[in-house]
Amino acid sequence: MFSIESEWNLYVVEAKNEIVGFVSIRINLETTVGEIGLNAVKPSYSGKGIGTKMYDFANVELKAAGMRVATVATDESHAPARRAYEKSGFHVQIPSVWCCRTL
Repeated sequence: MFSIESEWNLYVVEAKNEIVGFVSIRINLETTVGEIGLNAVKPSYSGKGIGTKMYDFANVELKAAGMRVATVATDESHAPARRAYEKSGFHVQIPSVWCCRTL
């Protein structure tokens, strides 16, 4: 096991002695905007409410840290995640476009 300094806090979900999900959060004390970052649920545990519970947990942690707003980014290819975000109270959507180029 090793540790790396990071601005992200990582939490894992365990079931039957195995990791079945994880969620990361970042707290910005200057803007009071918290962010849910990388997260996932093991496919065999998908659809069992684990994602929604992870996001509810993340929201509680962000609020306890003094955040006034929580954000999470997703895209069209992640419909199950979007449904879980919505169940957890994420309803405002801001359409965006990511522009990329090869270097």
